[in-house]
Amino acid sequence: MSGPIREFGLGLTDDWHTLPTGDAPQGWADALAARILDGAHVPDGVPAALARQLAEVKASVDATGVRGSHAAVLVESPAEPFIAAMLTVVLGRGVTRETFESQLGQVAEGVDTAQVMGTQVIEAIVSAGSVYGAHFLIGHLNPDDGAAGAHLEERVHLGVFPDGSADMIDVTAIAASFGTFADMPAWVVALLEDLDVTTEGAA
Repeated sequence: MSGPIREFGLGLTDDWHTLPTGDAPQGWADALAARILDGAHVPDGVPAALARQLAEVKASVDATGVRGSHAAVLVESPAEPFIAAMLTVVLGRGVTRETFESQLGQVAEGVDTAQVMGTQVIEAIVSAGSVYGAHFLIGHLNPDDGAAGAHLEERVHLGVFPDGSADMIDVTAIAASFGTFADMPAWVVALLEDLDVTTEGAA
């Protein structure tokens, strides 16, 4: 029988870039944008635009109010310097699969302009434990444009439940636009193959 999760980590490829947690030093977004571009020749204004995107993602993560969230963004190439996806990973203390399933049902609640257009249940097994969650297509409507102004968001929200532990790892991935990935659920589950979890009862 394992116990509480003591530590966890998710190995990511070099095209993922972690964002600072908590209060970030002034200029962090500009510095990170420069590291991502890595000297690539890009048009004027691109570094500043990428820095704004990074700051917006961090602000959206901070706005959730979930303490302990670890966030990263995917920029696939300095030659195409835009954020293709964002990922958040957070430890859930004492969150059962039933509780998590209930949370999934509230994914678009409280957002007047959002509507879930499609849902696909995801179940898998990775080395860190069993995986349960859902793939969502969420329509965000512009109240001034009606259905013609809808923007489709593609999101995968998964929980990883280590055997015998009352804790879990909550993972959310959001694509920049619908169709960014040929098979987003499979892509996120593949990322979780590199999730390393250590519990108190582990040898």
